[in-house]
Amino acid sequence: MQQIQLSKIPSVVRSFDLPSSVEVSHQMLLEEGAVIVVEVLSDTGKNNLFEYTSGRIGFLVEGDIIPAVLGKRRALREYSGDIPSHLAVGDILYYLCESGVVGHIKGLNEEWGRPLQVRVLGALIQDGKQLNIKEKSIARKQQLPQSAPIIGVVGTCMNIGKTTAICKLIKHFKAQGLNVAGVKLSGVASTQDLDKIQDAGAYPVRGFMDGGLPSTCNDATEVVEVALGVLHEVNQSQPDLIIAEFGDGILGEYHVDKIIKSKEIQQHICAFIVGAGDLVGAWGATQIMQQYGVEVTVITGPAVNNDTGVLYVEQHMHVPAESNQHAMPKTIHLIEKNLAALKQTQPEPSESVA
Repeated sequence: MQQIQLSKIPSVVRSFDLPSSVEVSHQMLLEEGAVIVVEVLSDTGKNNLFEYTSGRIGFLVEGDIIPAVLGKRRALREYSGDIPSHLAVGDILYYLCESGVVGHIKGLNEEWGRPLQVRVLGALIQDGKQLNIKEKSIARKQQLPQSAPIIGVVGTCMNIGKTTAICKLIKHFKAQGLNVAGVKLSGVASTQDLDKIQDAGAYPVRGFMDGGLPSTCNDATEVVEVALGVLHEVNQSQPDLIIAEFGDGILGEYHVDKIIKSKEIQQHICAFIVGAGDLVGAWGATQIMQQYGVEVTVITGPAVNNDTGVLYVEQHMHVPAESNQHAMPKTIHLIEKNLAALKQTQPEPSESVA
């Protein structure tokens, strides 16, 4: 055991109130969510973005000592990596995400920048055992018998305008006097989208990282249970509406399909918005979502950022479409229509007997 001084603390370990000086052991558990301490190697020409616990984006420099979390990533546009099967002090890992997820590199897109290397210093120890972010997390659930109506927002790929659309919806429904909760149910650990959702007025705001997952591309059963746990958690504040963002895309290795196909979640969905990058993506998304058992309410995103795309989707795919670059009156009208229909099917609250 030895004491090591930390330089910075990333967002992935924000559930722990870590001191600046921590105890480190050479004995490490190689599990998803396990916290280790690493030293940043050369940052020259590397992607050295760093997300603090506050959500602020800064950068790492050579020699920084930070806690990091073992996890998987399967990004098509950025990095992919795995949890190592063997690890010793002095071994080299890669910084897979600015939030503090590290692992062996599996694939990269050099247009995103070369990934940063880190040297392993050991396991971060508190009260005699290695920390794991799963220890301080929202309880998982297998059922969701009751919930506020859920608006799902998913895309054909990452960076397709999902959060932009979500923030517009939150602002509208908040202005109508509704209490809107926000959740992110899939992707890789980060606070950036959740911070934007919270800034737009959603409360409470929770994500799979609060459920103890560095990403959602590992065990599918666990991912669905965490999603149900997150939805159960935000329902405790009795919101009028929940807007759920699905990070990554409809297809991929983040188990978006498993979450969407959950009957426990589907029973509470009142609308589903899909962001698409082009017309092929819009068509494919409607077909896939139909296979998942969910009707697409609106197509948005770059595919329909002008009238040509909107008309094509509506005339040939028979799905409403609307750009998210400005106000979204069509989308809001359809959601409000679904909410009104849902309200009519709900039983009136029984009056108390004196």
